[in-house]
Amino acid sequence: MSNDRASRTALVLALGLGLVHMPGVLPAPLYPVYQQTVGISDAMVGVLFGTYVGGVMIGLLVMPWIARHRYVLVASCVLSIFGNVLFLVADSGDDLLAAHFVHGLVLGVFTGVVPVVLADFDVSRMSKLVGRATTSGNAIGLAVGPVWSGLLLQYAPLPGRLVWIIQIVLTAAILPLVRLPAGTRSRAELAGSAVPLRTTLRSLLLGAAAYASFLAGFCTFATGGLLGSVGSVAIHSLIGVENGFVTGIIVSLCFGASAVTGAIRARGSDMAVVRKGALWMAVGSLLMFGAIVWASVILMVVATLVIGCGQGLAMQGATQAVALRHGPASTGAAISVFFILCYLGTTLASLGVGSVIAVTSLAVTFNGFAILMVLLCGLAMVLSRTAVRPTTRSAVAGG
Repeated sequence: MSNDRASRTALVLALGLGLVHMPGVLPAPLYPVYQQTVGISDAMVGVLFGTYVGGVMIGLLVMPWIARHRYVLVASCVLSIFGNVLFLVADSGDDLLAAHFVHGLVLGVFTGVVPVVLADFDVSRMSKLVGRATTSGNAIGLAVGPVWSGLLLQYAPLPGRLVWIIQIVLTAAILPLVRLPAGTRSRAELAGSAVPLRTTLRSLLLGAAAYASFLAGFCTFATGGLLGSVGSVAIHSLIGVENGFVTGIIVSLCFGASAVTGAIRARGSDMAVVRKGALWMAVGSLLMFGAIVWASVILMVVATLVIGCGQGLAMQGATQAVALRHGPASTGAAISVFFILCYLGTTLASLGVGSVIAVTSLAVTFNGFAILMVLLCGLAMVLSRTAVRPTTRSAVAGG
């Protein structure tokens, strides 16, 4: 494949990855609207996001068996359009559950397939624009989604529906362009079958460094899941922000800060970066607790920014630590399994929080979860201090 054609393909796939990430967070400013129009409860909001996460995990698990087909992403885009239509016409909680699950399934497949295909391209020879898009397409989708849907909700016609119409049009436009190029990797290579899953799991959960990395990733996904699910409801109900655009901005700040911080190479060992990230997330969770107690918009804005910075650092250090413990033949499989384990954090933040809200209240559950994040981040910091490094080479130092 020529370099120009590879650049175009890489850019389209990266844009597609960003596009299918958006429905995971597009509903964030819309949840208060769905509570009024469809009648879903605070607990149901958590269940909705948990259903989405369940779809993501299923998509990641089935990806190795379908990724070798050239039209897998085309079919995924068709499924994504179906999910958008479900959102557009939703008039019950069941419709929203189905839409969330469908979009989660699509994201799981895209998240697994696109990075592997892009790895076949020599990104270093492409333009800076293409290079940045390939590495940050998903983060851009997460950061832009809540702001975009909040803006349309607050200031455009067809509130709560126009965003899905636009999403349908954009997905239909990119659908014919995401056919995989010929000669992509075999199913065995995509599945990472050279290394048994049991061996990969054992190595991911062996030693203090492994547990510190897992806790850092778990807290990253959990805090993001909390803000992406019931965060907008808490900002609306407990802090009193009525403007959907403002709510979307506050939620997006977390994902934007995470993307920026994760893209900046942190100096220090992998465990030092994990420790810094855990510290930032702990401080941000405390600030979030204070924002709810004092109903402070300012504190919530600062909290989401601090948490986002911590997420970027924590995941940078954790993924480097995972890569450092595995050889070239198993690194891809190890990082994939690591991300699946991290999604357990999002599951806790959605299904767990949704279940507790049903028997307590939104404020108690939200603040209790914030304190839990402080404790888990503290444990990650302790473990990172006691970790024995497998090698003296710095995994994250720039150079």
